[in-house]
Amino acid sequence: MNKKSKNGVEAPKKTSANKKLTKKDLELALASFEDKQLRLKAEFDNFRKRKEAEVSSLLRYEGKNFILDFLSVLDNISRGIESYKDEESKKALSMVRNDFLKKLESKQVIPFGKIGDSFDPELHEALTTSNDPKVDDDTIVEVYESGYKYKDLIIRHAKVVVNKHG
Repeated sequence: MNKKSKNGVEAPKKTSANKKLTKKDLELALASFEDKQLRLKAEFDNFRKRKEAEVSSLLRYEGKNFILDFLSVLDNISRGIESYKDEESKKALSMVRNDFLKKLESKQVIPFGKIGDSFDPELHEALTTSNDPKVDDDTIVEVYESGYKYKDLIIRHAKVVVNKHG
C-alpha cells in the first residue's frame, strides 16, 4: 500500500535495494504530481478571483458606511421639519434637506419608499399594517424612514406601514 506524503501525493512504493523503480512506477508518480499541480493551480485561480471580487466590491462601495452615518442626520432634519410650528424654521430646514438630497443624488444615493408605492420586501421593511378599505392591498400608507440605494446596492430598507385587508 502506498503512503501519502505531506502534500497529499502518493509516494512511489519503496523498493528493496536490489529492485529498481519501473517505468510504470515513475509514470504513476509523475501523473500524481501533475494532478496535484493542476489542483493547486485551480485552487489558486479561485482564490485570486475571490480576492479580486472582494477588492472590486470594496472600491465600488467605498463610501457606503460614510453615507449611512449621514442618513441619520438627514432623518433628524426631516423630523425637525415635521415638528416645528414656525414656518421660517420649516422653510430653512427644508432648504437644507433638499440640498443634502441633491448632494446624495450626485453621489448615486437615491431615496425610495413613498406613500402609495407597492410594498416590496426586497426594498421595504413593514413595521406594521393598517386596514383601510379605500386603499389597495400591499400599498404603503405611511413611511417612518425612507430607504436608500447606493449605486445598485440597498444600503437601508425603507421602514413602512402597509395596508392589508381582512
